Amino acid sequence: MSDVSNFSYYSGISDYGEISAFIIMIGIAMFAILIFLLGMYLNMQKWGGGSASHFLKIFLKSINHEKLGHHKRQSLVITIIFDILLQRRILKRSPFRWVMHMLIFIGWIGMFIFSMIFAVFEVLHEIGIGHFDLVEIRGSLGFGNEVFGYMLLIGLIIAIARRLAISDVVKRTQMFDWVLVLGTLVITLTGFIAEGLRGPVLDATSGAWTFLGPSDLAEILALSHVAISLLFCIAYIPYSKYMHMLAAPMVLLVNGGGE
Repeated sequence: MSDVSNFSYYSGISDYGEISAFIIMIGIAMFAILIFLLGMYLNMQKWGGGSASHFLKIFLKSINHEKLGHHKRQSLVITIIFDILLQRRILKRSPFRWVMHMLIFIGWIGMFIFSMIFAVFEVLHEIGIGHFDLVEIRGSLGFGNEVFGYMLLIGLIIAIARRLAISDVVKRTQMFDWVLVLGTLVITLTGFIAEGLRGPVLDATSGAWTFLGPSDLAEILALSHVAISLLFCIAYIPYSKYMHMLAAPMVLLVNGGGE
């Protein structure tokens, strides 16, 4: 078991032979980001008629215009707050669907932000900048992370129930929709299980971590959970229906949002 100074948040173990679990996760994260950026470039190239730079130029020019045709558009701040963050258009169509979307949206974004915060502290810790108590930081973020996790889980359960019980939604649901919902559900559930098996218990004398479940299973599941999360929730976005999370706000910005 690892010494606290070499503790890897991601797996609860210090290394695989000569390669630390932290380095493995950094490698997977960099790969996921590169695949994501490639997908975004290809999408922008398609939207720009073969030129990503042309798309960006038109997009930036469009959102800076104060008028859309002959109509004065609403401010950029109003569009971002009410149309993108609060999703008021969905609220007007269906309050129940809005609750589902907001649970998934806030849960997903919240967990992503918390993960990035801890990742920054761990990177600084690993390269020797600052002296951080990763256990304490992890504990301070734990409650909020669980709240966001349960919000995401409840939102996904509602989404699955709608796709099984509401006839109009059943008819519109395609295989890709199930892949996204069930894939995110699996990641969410494995995250809860991995966290439970790993446990935040540190022996102050030996510096060893105590697992609440079989240590081998806890290590493998925690490492696998993060790897799958990076690949599915980052790398896969530009190539799937997840792209609507980025495309829809861009359309709203170009059109000036509004009612």
